Amino acid sequence: MTPSANTRSRTRSVLLIIYLIGLILTSIFLSRRRAHNVQETSSSIFEDRLLPTNMLVNLTATVYRKRLLLETYVLATPQPDINATGASLNRLNRRTDSLLTEFSKTSLTVKEAEQLRLLKQQLAVYNQLEGELSTHLLDQQTAQKALFAGSGSTAFGQVAQTLDELANLQVQVGEELLAESRGETNYIYVLTALQIGLVLLIGLSLFWYRF
Repeated sequence: MTPSANTRSRTRSVLLIIYLIGLILTSIFLSRRRAHNVQETSSSIFEDRLLPTNMLVNLTATVYRKRLLLETYVLATPQPDINATGASLNRLNRRTDSLLTEFSKTSLTVKEAEQLRLLKQQLAVYNQLEGELSTHLLDQQTAQKALFAGSGSTAFGQVAQTLDELANLQVQVGEELLAESRGETNYIYVLTALQIGLVLLIGLSLFWYRF
């Protein structure tokens, strides 16, 4: 082989190695970007799905505690002290308002925001009925029982159903984020395999050039 041909061969080999190294660096950059996306998705699952789900669990528990407290007041004979019942309901209502405020500050989809608005409206209706049942507006226990079993039961059922739908939406969006995270992870695996292949190719090129 003439010196010029040897020089051209060496130049091609060096250029090939530089090109392969460039591909490796590019794949590493893409891997880091994808890893950052996975980290953001994981953070979103925790902050925008798990925490709001915990708020919904607490909200649901609080609403059911209100219902049980009211049920005890209306159906018990003799009825518990109205002042103590009203004070307990007020504490639970403040807890409910606080949880609703916290939940509304989280990242909500359009459907979740619509369901939250509906929930607030339904709670307002139920709280009004609750107020009528836990005050002296209805002095006769028979009338209280009728309202509790009729309009009160219907309003509570609507609140419970909306809470259930909100919880289901949380799960659905969480599953979508999890699927997105899996896709990002698979992409990183592909890039890692590409990096390994390029390193092996560079090693073979150097071996071939030397021997």
